[in-house]
Amino acid sequence: MKNNINIKEIVISAIILAVIAGGVTTALAATNALTAPVIAAITDQAETKARQQVIDADSFEKHTIGDNESQVTYYAAIKGGDVVGYVFSVSSTGKSSGLVVMTGISANGSIAGVSVTSDNETAGYVNKIKNAGLFDRFLGKPSSKKLELGTDIDGVSQATKTSKGVTDGVNKAIEYYSTYIKEVQDDERT
Repeated sequence: MKNNINIKEIVISAIILAVIAGGVTTALAATNALTAPVIAAITDQAETKARQQVIDADSFEKHTIGDNESQVTYYAAIKGGDVVGYVFSVSSTGKSSGLVVMTGISANGSIAGVSVTSDNETAGYVNKIKNAGLFDRFLGKPSSKKLELGTDIDGVSQATKTSKGVTDGVNKAIEYYSTYIKEVQDDERT
């Protein structure tokens, strides 16, 4: 008789736990459904603000280029209804991997701005290169050739690997611009 009571108590406890778990799951799903649009709007606003740091534009149109094996996402920068440039975010490696460099390239092909949007660098290295003016050294540089650290761009002392990682990121953006965007622009002009 004692075994029947224990089994009965176990079954009742299991049912109660299942009901609680179902209620919590339903509450979380409802919360997610209610907050997802707000979170998406805040994220989009933050991403737009980040892109506006590298090129002056009112809005940005997302595009994907490349083939199935190698796709690149970029944003066309729109101001007053016209395309004024392009924004590329690329992964690079500085002192550590995971350095994400955002580069704005104006419609005339010059570098409009550079920023680091994410990194795994040693604490303070990205601020060090930013405060030393590394990002500003790219401004106005042509996207017609690969930029070389030490020749075209002066690096930041004691942050050489981070400086190189940023330069490599900008060069990837230049490569994407030259390969995918400039060719199309040149074809449209002829």
